Amino acid sequence: MLIWRRSGNTLWCAQPPWKWGTNRIWLSFAVLCLTIVSIVCLQSGIMLHLGSRDPGVPSNFMGIVFQDIQISSKRNKTLKILSAAGSVNRNLEITVQTLTEDSFFSRIKKFWQRLEKVLAGFQQLRKVSHSILPVPWPVWQKKLSSQVLSPRLQQVFQNYQTMNKYQVPSGAGQQPGNPHLTGMDLLCQLKSRVNVSTVLSDEGPFAEPVWRGMLPQRSLAEDLGHLKTCAVVSSAGSMLGSGLGNEIDSHDAVLRFNGAPTAGYEHDVGTKTTLRLVNSQLMASPEQHFLDGLLYAQGTLVAWDPAPYPGDLEEWYKSPDYPLFEPFRTLRTKRPWQLFHLLHPRLQWELWELVQEGADELVQRNPPSSGLLGTVLMMSLCELVHVYEFLPSQRQSNQCHYYQDFSDEACTLGAYHPLLFEKNLVRRMNCGTQTDLAQRGRVTLPGFQVLNCIQKA
Repeated sequence: MLIWRRSGNTLWCAQPPWKWGTNRIWLSFAVLCLTIVSIVCLQSGIMLHLGSRDPGVPSNFMGIVFQDIQISSKRNKTLKILSAAGSVNRNLEITVQTLTEDSFFSRIKKFWQRLEKVLAGFQQLRKVSHSILPVPWPVWQKKLSSQVLSPRLQQVFQNYQTMNKYQVPSGAGQQPGNPHLTGMDLLCQLKSRVNVSTVLSDEGPFAEPVWRGMLPQRSLAEDLGHLKTCAVVSSAGSMLGSGLGNEIDSHDAVLRFNGAPTAGYEHDVGTKTTLRLVNSQLMASPEQHFLDGLLYAQGTLVAWDPAPYPGDLEEWYKSPDYPLFEPFRTLRTKRPWQLFHLLHPRLQWELWELVQEGADELVQRNPPSSGLLGTVLMMSLCELVHVYEFLPSQRQSNQCHYYQDFSDEACTLGAYHPLLFEKNLVRRMNCGTQTDLAQRGRVTLPGFQVLNCIQKA
């Protein structure tokens, strides 16, 4: 006898007094119980006949699962019950029959034959259910606001609104009309208003002798050359089980974030890493092994750090959010052959203003996420950009990273970053299909160089 007990919000099934051993023994015990119940039902002569008229299920499916037994006795009775539930037209027929005078072993054979057909039928039904999956993923069909946040995240949202750590002036990013821009209008506004660039060796405080030879002489676009198709791979937990590895690797360039690994996850996230966007918090944390980790020795590195509004170089240099300049100089000395750029801090606030203008309410006065920064960075470098799992697919999960077993809805809806409103912005710019979004979690965006934006007079 199994005993159920409650621990917190979870029901646990306590083991019986005897010791079963491995999970295989549990499975064998369950199969044995199922077999005994089935034999009892066969002996008593009770069978259920289910008829389905659901257009989403193959017409022969239920007929394959439970075939009619030939009536050979006057004692047979059939009870038919017709019912309708909601908008689904489904008839339920319960057939009570007395089994024919077959032998016991014949009945057992028929039972296993029917069981095999049941399993095959469910496989067929599973394929059908995948093909009729509604798209796009429902949570992103409607316009989102802070009202969808849980009470905990709403409190965090309010706290960041009032904190104003980065000295964003009142009224910044609040212009009428922009919340309803979509498609080409929004893409062209992004192209015209956001200046995507990295810091060069002759700019502001970085022209001082102490920085000589540390910063690149050329822009990131010049270093990487012409790129046609690019992939931006988020670190979301919903990347697990995607099977997108080969598709991701087929792009000319692949951008990854912070400490996201590929080893062990190749089937879902691929193996190629062309660029890695890292934040200053990671660079300043000894636990992340930024200076000696092999993960950061691959591809081109681009670093960013939250700066006071509106992203002035002098002010940022005096008070970075995290001490990133020393780790930057150390790594450049250690691996001078590796390309390493600093993202200009004005980009984050130009992008934040568009996020705020695209919202019907005040958003967190904090810089955008690495995900949005990386997406716009690749739009400035590539002709075509595919962004994976920035907008959730049908695999949506609260697991924060595919390589860590930690879950929090803030990783999808945002806390420090105005992530909820960033997703709305990307959704309105998406040029891909709803099927791509639902099944692959893939957003398609054109690069700035291929956008044909005609300025209105």
